[in-house]
Amino acid sequence: MVFMGSCFSDHMGERFKKLGIPLLTNPFGVIFHPLPLLEIVLKALDPEFSYSAAGLFYYENRYYSLTHHGSYSGKSEEKLLEKLNNDLELLRSGLAESKALCLTLGTSFGYEREGRIVANCHKLPQSFFQKKLSNSAVIEKKLEAVIEALHRKNPSLKIVLTVSPVRHVKDGLVENNRSKAQLLTAVHNVCESTGNAFYFPSYELVVDDLRDYRFFKKDLVHPSEMAVDYVQEAFLKFVFDEKSIKVIEELQKFQLFQSHKVSSENKEIHELKVQEKKSELTKKYPMVEV
Repeated sequence: MVFMGSCFSDHMGERFKKLGIPLLTNPFGVIFHPLPLLEIVLKALDPEFSYSAAGLFYYENRYYSLTHHGSYSGKSEEKLLEKLNNDLELLRSGLAESKALCLTLGTSFGYEREGRIVANCHKLPQSFFQKKLSNSAVIEKKLEAVIEALHRKNPSLKIVLTVSPVRHVKDGLVENNRSKAQLLTAVHNVCESTGNAFYFPSYELVVDDLRDYRFFKKDLVHPSEMAVDYVQEAFLKFVFDEKSIKVIEELQKFQLFQSHKVSSENKEIHELKVQEKKSELTKKYPMVEV
C-alpha cells in the first residue's frame, strides 16, 4: 500500500506499518494541497524524469524544492538533488508494486509562485507567494489525469481518495469549509466519472458521524487517537476482504501481546515468547514485516 497527502495519511500509514503491513507513507513528506501532490505522482510515473537543478529555488545561500515538503532544502545542490531522486525512485517502485494507493487531500487553499501552487513555502518571505483557492474543476482535471496514468502503469491498482478531517483553522472556519467543499466536489465527480477510484469518507466519519470535540485533541483541530481508531476500523472494512481482515486481526493481537508490560523477572520469558510468535507469523505470512 501507498499512503500520500496530508498528515492524516501519516497517522493511518503509521498504524498499518506497526501491524507489519508492507507500505510506503509520504515518501516526499506531508503535502496538503492536491495539485503539487498529484504532480509528484505524475513525475514518478514517468520513467524518463529526474529532478535537476533547474527545478530548485536558490535564496540566501540555500537551495529549496518548492514542489516538496519543507524538509527538502539544503546548502548543497548536489545532496538535495540526490535526496529528491532517491525518494522519487522509492515512490516509483512503490506505485508499481502496490495493490492500493490512498490519497488524502487536505486543503484547496495554496500558495502560488510563477503560476504554480507550491507544496511548501519553506518559511520564505510571504511576498514571494500569492494565496489562492483552487476550484474543484482544476483539481478534478488533475485527478483524472493521474488516475488514468496510474492505471496505465498498474491496471490492478485500487485508488482510494479521501478528504482529511483536520481543520485548517489558520485560514478561518468559513474558508476551511470553502476549501473542503472544493475537494469534496472534485473527488466525488472523479469517482463517479472514471469508475476507477473509490471515495472513503474519513472527513464525514470524524466531522459528521463522531461530531463531538471530545474526539479531537486539545487544539480542537486534529482527531484524537480514539477518532483515528474509529476511522482505521472503517478503512479496514473498506479496503480489505474478509480473509485479509482476519490476518490483520491476528497481527493486532500480536502487537498487543508484544507491548504487554511484564515484571522484570518475567521479562526474559516474555521476550522469548514474542520472538517465537514473531517467527510463527513471519513463516505463516511471509509478506508481512512483523
